[in-house]
Amino acid sequence: MAYDRIDWHSGGKYPDDLPEEHGGIHIGMFLAWLVHQDMASNFHRTDSAGELRRLLSREITGLQFLIDACDGKLWEEDLNDQGNAFAVDYYDAKSAFARQHGSFLQDYCDVFNRHAAAHGFEYPSVYHVENTWEKFDQLKPILDQRYSQWQAWSADPVNRHGDPKAQFLHACQEVGKFLASHGFKPNKAGTVWKKVAADKDTVFEVSFEPERYNSRSDVRMQVALSIASKALKKWLAENRGGTACNGAVLFGGLLRSEKDASSMIWQVAGLTARSSIEQMGQLFVERALPLFSLFADRPRALEHLASHGGGFPAICDPSPTPLSFLLCFGTQEQAQRFFTGYVASRPSPWRRNIFQTYTQLQANEVWESSAYSHESDIKLAFQSGLVLPQKS
Repeated sequence: MAYDRIDWHSGGKYPDDLPEEHGGIHIGMFLAWLVHQDMASNFHRTDSAGELRRLLSREITGLQFLIDACDGKLWEEDLNDQGNAFAVDYYDAKSAFARQHGSFLQDYCDVFNRHAAAHGFEYPSVYHVENTWEKFDQLKPILDQRYSQWQAWSADPVNRHGDPKAQFLHACQEVGKFLASHGFKPNKAGTVWKKVAADKDTVFEVSFEPERYNSRSDVRMQVALSIASKALKKWLAENRGGTACNGAVLFGGLLRSEKDASSMIWQVAGLTARSSIEQMGQLFVERALPLFSLFADRPRALEHLASHGGGFPAICDPSPTPLSFLLCFGTQEQAQRFFTGYVASRPSPWRRNIFQTYTQLQANEVWESSAYSHESDIKLAFQSGLVLPQKS
């Protein structure tokens, strides 16, 4: 999650008389304060040790550290858990803590506007504050105060419940109650739920993924679905020369119903949480469970893939991933039908890539890297004796 970036400030109404990097002075001061509070991430402790030492000794400013060590961006990867927990609540003006006590940018403006007024001048913009340690020392007391307030505030169980991670996990567990009723079992956190089919080989998985930009008042998540086979994992390892693989048959998720389907993003903060959880459960009934039921019947799944391809509306686009499943468990004829349908369904640039791969393989060329997505599946098709459809 990016809390702030220089390039978010340097466009639009940004002052013409300032260099673009001045759009990061306020970010750098906040970052410098966090570093002095021992909230830098382990990444910076190892990869930016020299810059951290210079920042702590005030040889460089927070802005210089932001540019040199953080590429002009303040991300969650720059901070440890405590730093991220504080930044999530204090940097977001819409958070519950900020609404009660104040947000960083508002405090930043108030401190320097009061100082300017007391000395008989006015800053033309927030970006005109000088990038100096003297200015940092003027800002530091309010940051110390807000951090003390936040420590007390976040210790309250009512507020702790509002933590973005806690809200996300609560939503996972609530949806999980529905999954549990259909035989799924969770990992420790409840973010991944699995069920093994009656054949003791096919594994159905539902996983929940949080958005990177979550805050206490805005917690979003996506739902991913996958089907895998233990036997297929072994077969792939043998037929791909020991290449690491997970036995995947199909990947998908709860997608929008449009032609160019994108992932549905669920809001699980506040009053919308209950309706989102109920809608996820409803879509599992309508989409996921019928799909899992299909693949629980292997002969039926193989024939469906051979006849209709590897795309399932509002779950996944057509993909060659199930080809290995057909080659492992089905007939050569079923695999050929699937492959023919897949190639014919591809837009012409993709078909050209596939035909080019076959041409190279027929010339006994060997290469490990992939020039395009799913090229390894095309190589597997060639290796397995599948033929290309006639060019149209």
